[in-house]
Amino acid sequence: MLDDIKFTPYDPSMALIRQLVTEYIIFPLGSELVRNRFPENVRSFLFYGPAGTGKTLVVRAAVWETNSILFDMSPINIDGKYTGKKEEEKLVASVMVVAKEYQPSIIYIDECEKVFPAKKKGKKGKGAKKKKSDPSNPARIKKAMGKWRTKFIDDKTRITIVGCTAEPEEGSKKEFKKFFDRTIYFPFPDYTTRRLMWKSFIEKYNGVLRSDFPLSTLAHISSGYSSGSIKKTCEKVLTDYRVKHQEQRPLTL
Repeated sequence: MLDDIKFTPYDPSMALIRQLVTEYIIFPLGSELVRNRFPENVRSFLFYGPAGTGKTLVVRAAVWETNSILFDMSPINIDGKYTGKKEEEKLVASVMVVAKEYQPSIIYIDECEKVFPAKKKGKKGKGAKKKKSDPSNPARIKKAMGKWRTKFIDDKTRITIVGCTAEPEEGSKKEFKKFFDRTIYFPFPDYTTRRLMWKSFIEKYNGVLRSDFPLSTLAHISSGYSSGSIKKTCEKVLTDYRVKHQEQRPLTL
């Protein structure tokens, strides 16, 4: 994450992101031999970037490639569960014990800015901060996650915690850096990637592209679109009616 505001960051390519995920997550989880010889103790990762840039998709890919068990500890999934006093300890401990027993395992926390929220000064009332004991407050598991992560995940265990957030500014940067060993930024796709995505998604939804279809123009004007937005656009535009009648009039601008 950016610490020096004078430093000019450069967006990583998807090839670089794939390389990092492969080296730090897939190889150690997929092979016990690699994990034992891995020089660094990387227990947790933070994926951050705009919505629709593929963060959750990469987590699913890592689970598939390593044949891991996924434990979803996202706020929406734990809301209203283990509501008793200090029951969050039991919740996190149960997940950790089972994850270690049936490793390789990935513990996934979506919208993790709610688990590690930034401190905000506000008046009491509708927007007042929820108490940690409140079962609807995702931050109640923060302390337990830190405790059990240290206790259960070491150089030999094949367990990785992956947090995802599209709003990192809503979370505590200090808490993020304390809990997560590595952070990976997922940017909007670049021109080349957008061009390929438009072509792939149009064909996926049965669109017919002429040889003179201006994909380059489409890729230029869609700067700032996420891959999810491009997919959703193609899905909504290429209706059954348009697909059926495109034989006489292939797609054009």
